[in-house]
Amino acid sequence: MISQTSYSLVGQPCRNFTIFNYCSMVDPWDGREKLVLSNFTPGGIGLLVFIDTLTGAGESFELPGDSGAWGLVNWRNEKLIVGTCPQYAYLHSFDLRTRTWAEPLKAEGETYFWDIVEGSDGMIYGGTYPNCSLMRYDPHNHVLENLGRVSDNSKNLYSRYLHGELPGYILITYGYDSEDVKAFHIESGTFREFGMPGYRIREAHEELMALEKEGELVFYNPQSFERLVDADGLKQRLIPREITLPNGKPIGIKKLSGGRIAGVRGQDYFILDHPGQEVELKKIPTDAPPTAIHELIVDEEGIIWGCCGLGQTIFSYDPASGEYWNSSAVTDVGGEVYGMRFVGGRLFLSAYVGGDHIVYDPKLPWDQLYNNNPKTLRPVRPDFIRPEGRSVIGPDGAFWTGWSAKYGTYGGALSRVNTDTLEVEHWADPVPEQQVCGLTADDRYLYFTTNGGASGLGYKNEPCHFGVWSPDKGLVHLHTFEPDVVTGNAVLADGDRVFVGAGPSVRLFDPASMSFVSEMAIDEPCSWMIRLNDGLLGVFSGSRLLLMSRDDLSVVKTIPLPGRVRTAVIAGKEQLYFAVEATIYRFELEELLSGG
Repeated sequence: MISQTSYSLVGQPCRNFTIFNYCSMVDPWDGREKLVLSNFTPGGIGLLVFIDTLTGAGESFELPGDSGAWGLVNWRNEKLIVGTCPQYAYLHSFDLRTRTWAEPLKAEGETYFWDIVEGSDGMIYGGTYPNCSLMRYDPHNHVLENLGRVSDNSKNLYSRYLHGELPGYILITYGYDSEDVKAFHIESGTFREFGMPGYRIREAHEELMALEKEGELVFYNPQSFERLVDADGLKQRLIPREITLPNGKPIGIKKLSGGRIAGVRGQDYFILDHPGQEVELKKIPTDAPPTAIHELIVDEEGIIWGCCGLGQTIFSYDPASGEYWNSSAVTDVGGEVYGMRFVGGRLFLSAYVGGDHIVYDPKLPWDQLYNNNPKTLRPVRPDFIRPEGRSVIGPDGAFWTGWSAKYGTYGGALSRVNTDTLEVEHWADPVPEQQVCGLTADDRYLYFTTNGGASGLGYKNEPCHFGVWSPDKGLVHLHTFEPDVVTGNAVLADGDRVFVGAGPSVRLFDPASMSFVSEMAIDEPCSWMIRLNDGLLGVFSGSRLLLMSRDDLSVVKTIPLPGRVRTAVIAGKEQLYFAVEATIYRFELEELLSGG
């Protein structure tokens, strides 16, 4: 039955910046030099943040549409050109004199603009996903055109890294089934392949052209595109791209006027008079926007903790006072936290894109810069980077995580962090060439789901799996689903049974017999499941909450929701909190369960 049970709005406590790109300009509005930050807002609309390079004063401007932008070009201190993602691949143009946006243009058939650069002809060129195209924008006439697909390999979805400093050419690195470089000749409109597989453009202009792979450099003649064998002297002529932080780690920089430099690190930025000056990190001087919530958990004191859909931060929210706190970046590598679990008062985390394991003690001072608190442990990269299955506490008391493979590769892994010694282990490919997409545990086993998802590649249509893993013995049972059934995050161990979202159905697995014993069809696949009490599950399906019997999987109540839910938690045994994009809502459990 459809229930009118009501939920209440809690708020938007998750707030951060995710700076995808930045540049400098002399602002014609007031004649002052500004640092321009391009912010991605998960679950919201992206921003441009202007910071006065002398006074530190800040202001922000919301994009006309989409969550944010990798692509950012200062076009002659007249316009800021922005290429957006992840839904619409808009090309936005912001007039700096009038502070107005032109009508958005869309790269049809695309969802991402990646790099955009200015070519020697004054036009703006951009790479895209998923069609690996090269786009050209005319800033004089506000016209966008598609110049064609960069790669002949249909499995290559990204034309991502672009360089426009070499006169007459746009250089494009594309992938990820294979990673190569092409040069687009502006006058003839033709593509030319050169370089070596796996190498990306490091620097290219009239003086030199350098490609790089894992720190190894090779040089090419920028006129003939022939590889240079004797190029040792050219290494000294490369433009510096990094300086060193006080902790000894490198950080990227960009040039400002008068020999000054600037950089961004997570929620902070810095401006230096010269490269030798000691870095002083400063908070970005505008309000961080509300951002989509990736996971919710609760600690022993009833405080709700969560992580953001991007930006590598965590937050806490006190239901009693309504107060909230947002962290700085929890690790050096960008991306986002997926898995969160408390053990002994410490918060263990798993994070993309670096395949990181992290531990944070809220009772101790924050000191991430020197890797003291939070502390990054041994990662599972380079082979595995995305904790798609999230994290659980296993029957052995360890912190377990389900992983997806590196870009351009199908595969997955399980990892284990000993919460006492902080030792890290991992097991590759429990199911060959499938990512671990869901993970749960009881007092004896871990249970996981796999599917054909991957980073940088299209979904592989092959049967998904459900596995049972013993901390002592490894894989002890594997079930193969029907070819058209797709699994995801929704998997829940509860007492003597395990519930699994499998396509538009919930299935009940019996660990005693190692078999699925019943199934209930639902209208849409479930995105999350939670135990409500001894008799009921909460199954989030589409924009609905289904109260489902643990015994026979019958649906006893259906409650409309404000949107799709990807995480929920019960706090204090009295309230059910759930997140839709950046907003947290709450059910009172007594009302929710009445009549159920």
